[in-house]
Amino acid sequence: MARRVLAAALSVVITAASVLFVTTSASAVVPNVTITASAASNGTTTLVYRAYAVRAGTLRDIVVTIPAGSTGSVTSVNGTVTTVSPGVLRWRPSTTVVVAVGARFTIPFYGLRLPLGGPWTLRFTATGTTGAILTSGTGVLQPPANVRITATNPIPGQKTTLVYAATVTRAGVLAAVRMKLPTGASGLVTSVNGTLTTSSGYATWRPRAPISVAVGARLSIPIYNLVLSKYGGIMALTVSATTSTGTVLSAGTGTIAFIAPPAPMPAIAVTGFPGIPAGCPSSWPSTTAENAKPGTGNWVIPTSMTGTLAAYLTRVSATCGNTVSLKVTSGKPVSVVAYRMGYYQGLGAREVWRRDGVPTVVQPAPVTGGSSGGNPLRMTSAAHWTKTLDIPVTAAWIPGTYLIRVSDGQYASFAPLTVRDDTGTKHDLMIQQATTTWQAYNRYGGLSFYSGGVTGGSGRLTFDRPYNEGQGSGQFLTLEQGLVFWAESKGLDVTYWTNNDLDEFGGQLPARASTIFLPGHDEYYSLRMRAALSQAINRGVNVANLGANAAYRRITFTDASRRAWDIDRYTDGYNSTTWRYLGDAYASQPLLGAEYFCPVVGNTLITGTSFMFAGIPAGTALPGFIAGEVDYVWPGLYKHPGLTTIASGTGNCRSSGDPVPMHTTAFVAPSGARVVNGSTFAYGCFLVSRCPSNWTVPTPSAASRQAVGKIVSNLTEWVSRGGIQVAADTTVAQVRVAVPKFALPTEEP
Repeated sequence: MARRVLAAALSVVITAASVLFVTTSASAVVPNVTITASAASNGTTTLVYRAYAVRAGTLRDIVVTIPAGSTGSVTSVNGTVTTVSPGVLRWRPSTTVVVAVGARFTIPFYGLRLPLGGPWTLRFTATGTTGAILTSGTGVLQPPANVRITATNPIPGQKTTLVYAATVTRAGVLAAVRMKLPTGASGLVTSVNGTLTTSSGYATWRPRAPISVAVGARLSIPIYNLVLSKYGGIMALTVSATTSTGTVLSAGTGTIAFIAPPAPMPAIAVTGFPGIPAGCPSSWPSTTAENAKPGTGNWVIPTSMTGTLAAYLTRVSATCGNTVSLKVTSGKPVSVVAYRMGYYQGLGAREVWRRDGVPTVVQPAPVTGGSSGGNPLRMTSAAHWTKTLDIPVTAAWIPGTYLIRVSDGQYASFAPLTVRDDTGTKHDLMIQQATTTWQAYNRYGGLSFYSGGVTGGSGRLTFDRPYNEGQGSGQFLTLEQGLVFWAESKGLDVTYWTNNDLDEFGGQLPARASTIFLPGHDEYYSLRMRAALSQAINRGVNVANLGANAAYRRITFTDASRRAWDIDRYTDGYNSTTWRYLGDAYASQPLLGAEYFCPVVGNTLITGTSFMFAGIPAGTALPGFIAGEVDYVWPGLYKHPGLTTIASGTGNCRSSGDPVPMHTTAFVAPSGARVVNGSTFAYGCFLVSRCPSNWTVPTPSAASRQAVGKIVSNLTEWVSRGGIQVAADTTVAQVRVAVPKFALPTEEP
């Protein structure tokens, strides 16, 4: 979706550092040599030499002089650096560089430690392979101000004292020091030994009386009582010292990081499990035993049967002993068949329950409306539909993910249901279903969150209506069925629940599973959901987000039934719907390791050498695997100690076409829990070779599907700390039925 970037967010430069670029040729070109210095974080100085070519040719080398007495280990980019003689360096390009008249050379030299003094007049000479001089000239390097900025408490949203320090590079009478403040900073600031005024994001300090300063003198100006914005980042802040007539005595830029640690979350109570209802077992069959039962392909709905029939259930999830009501609009008798989704010899489902000849009515149209606090909620609801049928969830309903197929012979639709294992059994793996995200995109009968752009969509959404996506399955068939199919084909000890269950039973997560998988697109999180997931990690539960854009938007369930949820789109449009709108401490990266970047049109992932790719030759291409949406590690956000990027690639933003990075990350929490952030939507759909029809990626080949299966196996074994051993593929599990491909709705209004 096209989102406005928060005011304090940093611009991200994707292009690599350039050594040479071509400008428009001028009629009379001169070398125009310039040399600038900037301080590096390790205390060294980077010198950048720039000049224009006055003659065309193929570049052999560039020779520059540096200030006499300079030390350090000098490097550059796109070439090699050698010392010709004391104070003289030679740079040779690593590839052939052909220049035209007017080409602009830009050569950085890193790692220098400059002597005191200056300014220095330095030479720049570029020579061609024929020995001809392509350009030559001198430039003046002013001694760097060596700006250093420190903070007593560099935490976004808190009060701190900033100290701006800089070296005088020209003698004179000091009248003022102007300092750029961090973006969004506020507070009644003060200083010492002078007056301090603020205007337009700058603070200006003036001494009580003019001060004579010599070259090399060190200025140090404290600013007290500064309140930092809740949005931090790595900020470049300028300092300039001037005389009363404006002569610059010192000028430079210092970089300082304001990084918010993860936000504290409320404790989620650990509730007990209910008693086992009469007629329900105290334990359930293993995944292997369940999938040995005969499967069927009859659950599939051909595209020719997509039509006006629609249905929904009065529960998102249930457990043995519950009764779930079904509401259908058709007007004809229907068959209602419950299918448990799994592997089942590659057929993908097993019939568990059916009722034929069920009478139905044509239900009234859904209604859209409602308001709260003067804001239009624009909620579309079919809660007023009459009940068609009660469905008892008995001991025959093995816990798992279910699609209820409703058909009147002409049209058919699904209604999804998750059946939980509430016996108190702890499983190796839990797969969560992203039901709140499904509902955010649901346009059935009216509006979704995204309908009509920033202001036109719903501010409250309800589960009291069918899904218009995936033939009524929401985003299950599009993004999530692949993980279910894979886990059950491997015979893993797997259980299931939904976003709604994470909100209601989140304190039980450590008792339910050792490892949890978040699905492809698990975006919409309440406070209880986020707090429960954070608490589970702190208590040793491993998390693999096999998707991207997780825990990104903030919602609030309206009541204990969790049949509807609200989202604040009124304060600041799409921005105020996000967790990060509360501040950088609430971003997704401090929770899971990486942060959402943008929707992408799809690109190829090239495998590397991390544990994620064990058993796959490095350099293997996976066309289209960087798809849907992507995350990456934002440099201005909190990074967990030991955070590692285990895969990286590039996609292209749907809205702009610009290249953007994708980073798959892993870290180990202090509790020992392992956390993986997959950073692309494609894991699940590759496992069944059925990605969304509107993705601009090829249908995954058998080789790509097998490679992604191995990737998911590697991630599972690593994130579970070896607690889950995935059987090696002898014959890769394949879907034996033709399931329609569906478009995945975009987040762009």
